[in-house]
Amino acid sequence: MVSVWKEKYKISSYHVDFKENIKPTNLMQLFQEAAGNHAQHLGAGYAALLEEKLFWALSRIKVEILQLPKWGEEIQIETWPCSLVGPFFRRDFIIYNQKNEPICKGVSGWLLLSAENMRPQRAEKLNIALPFNEGKFALETFPDRLNGKAETAVFSKTILYNEIDVNFHVNNTRYLDWVMDCFDSEFYKVHQLKRFQLEFLGEMHWGDEVELLSGNEGTAFHIQAVNRLTGKVAFKADVDWEYA
Repeated sequence: MVSVWKEKYKISSYHVDFKENIKPTNLMQLFQEAAGNHAQHLGAGYAALLEEKLFWALSRIKVEILQLPKWGEEIQIETWPCSLVGPFFRRDFIIYNQKNEPICKGVSGWLLLSAENMRPQRAEKLNIALPFNEGKFALETFPDRLNGKAETAVFSKTILYNEIDVNFHVNNTRYLDWVMDCFDSEFYKVHQLKRFQLEFLGEMHWGDEVELLSGNEGTAFHIQAVNRLTGKVAFKADVDWEYA
């Protein structure tokens, strides 16, 4: 059993933005791909959990960015389960460049949910012993709840085909797409992303209408998305920038 999983990826043209840096959404997708492959190796992957009427749901994630990989670069993602934090299964990751230097570090919290009632389940439901790599952390602290104020409307949209995943709800990485769409081209020309954190609070489905709200303290922005049909907050995000 491999307790710390490693995968290599080459950054393609469809991963990057106009600066040839990987888009944050694609960064998160690659991490989740590696995490899913590791879970499958450990016997807790999508297919195995489906038989038990269970599934993983990403609830919180925080990522620190030292340097974004660029088009054509090869990166290595190293990821591992760490511990239990209340109901959350903690999984950390580090992304290395071709020189084996760490360029991104992250910590995530996952819930094991029942497919029948959507309630969190205990670790015993897995019927396997996950390696918790005691004391090995990419970042020191687990993500807290997000409480920043976001009151200025930025844009709204209707959920359509491209946002929907295999569970027939909006894929969590699309939420990060919406966060990044809260900033215009002039902002991107003079800022670079240093960290982001998301807290997922509710599902959204095909046909739902979402409104993005923003607030900031200097270069630290608070974003939240409200389901206009229910009035409930679907997710919150904090994004920190520095001048390029």
